[in-house]
Amino acid sequence: MNETLLWAPGWFGAQGPGQVDGESSPERKELGTARWALSAMVLFTCAGGIVGNGLVVWLLGSQGQRSPFSVYVLHLGVADLLFLLCMASKVILNCFRLGVTGHMALEMVSRGKYFTYTAGLSLLTAISMQRCLSVLFPIWYKCRRPQHLSAMVCALLWALSLLLNTLAAFFCSKFWGWDKRHCFTIDLVISILLMGVFTPLMAGSSLILCVRVQRSSTETHRRPTRLYATILACVLVFLVFALPLGIHWFFIYWLDLPQRTKTLSGLLARLFSALSSSANPVIYFLVGRRKRQGLREPLGAVLRRALREEPELEGRETPSTTTTTDPGA
Repeated sequence: MNETLLWAPGWFGAQGPGQVDGESSPERKELGTARWALSAMVLFTCAGGIVGNGLVVWLLGSQGQRSPFSVYVLHLGVADLLFLLCMASKVILNCFRLGVTGHMALEMVSRGKYFTYTAGLSLLTAISMQRCLSVLFPIWYKCRRPQHLSAMVCALLWALSLLLNTLAAFFCSKFWGWDKRHCFTIDLVISILLMGVFTPLMAGSSLILCVRVQRSSTETHRRPTRLYATILACVLVFLVFALPLGIHWFFIYWLDLPQRTKTLSGLLARLFSALSSSANPVIYFLVGRRKRQGLREPLGAVLRRALREEPELEGRETPSTTTTTDPGA
């Protein structure tokens, strides 16, 4: 997760943004053009995502009682919102010639981005796993599940993300103590946890959920609940768009590749991750809306329907049961 290469003299020094030592003038110009174009696309995507996630957080935050999954989505929305703010701030800072103060700000924004990315991935894994458990063990989920399970899991995942990224900041920061050996070790631990544990759990539980829901709908001739579609769509979007950023952070940086390759892969990974974090509010709207009502329906009702655990009967909403409420947030 170290980005020391971004502080190289040829990157933010006298040569200007997007220029790398040893490259010919046409190559510098091509890389600079790609850098500015991708940066503009990232900023545009972040702006839309900030509005969408801010609306989701506001709508869910204003609710009194929340279902277990609306608690997760609320925390995921906060993680995505902060991630997009950090991403946009970093892109803006990268566009200027930075002094020591600017580099310190860039370092803080980068650490915030890593922190929120880790939290978002772990929260999405928790959402997928809990829904999978609710399908595999419905009696336990309805009768024996701890009342504040969602809130406790969210708190633990935020704490874990903060701990891991605090250690990474301590060992991998240019300002607070750069130690290549310890930085590589903490990067390895985080990459194993995120790419070797959380991501397979997310993908595996989503696959099990998809198979069970498809089999159940075939046997009972009932449509799956909208929550299934919401979870599966969010996981699929994350695996396609956000995972490349994690791969870039934890693997590509340590490979002996040309700096030009690392730079372009990093820019593309930023764009994809911004698309992933911005896509979740769109997914909630598309899954929760009713076609015959178009855009006239209140957004709060659309969001509640997208996160509803009970099936709809004859095109009408089924009232929520008291077993699905989780007042903790």
